[in-house]
Amino acid sequence: MKLFALYGALLALACGVLVFTGDPSRSSWLPECPFYKTTGWLCYGCGSTRALHALLHGHCADSLKYNILLVPTLVWLGTLFFIRDRRVFNRTLLAGAGVLAVFTVVRNLPCL
Repeated sequence: MKLFALYGALLALACGVLVFTGDPSRSSWLPECPFYKTTGWLCYGCGSTRALHALLHGHCADSLKYNILLVPTLVWLGTLFFIRDRRVFNRTLLAGAGVLAVFTVVRNLPCL
């Protein structure tokens, strides 16, 4: 498990360096969101790479504009890693997934 955590941390660091050094708004190395490409709707993750890039450069307001749920989602995912009780894990997982599903619907309402 410690080796898995080490590999995960190294992968996250490499991705962070990649997002920090390259502007996702101007780069062609990122694939398009398959959900957006198929449906024309923004998913809960759309804008997350641009939000992370802005956050890493200290532009918090821009980060919120791209994807307001980036930081709470990262905290939620990090919390899931440390939960040992299976029932608490399942409830936390379902609650977070529910929030992301509602966010996806709300951000695609025509009135917004």
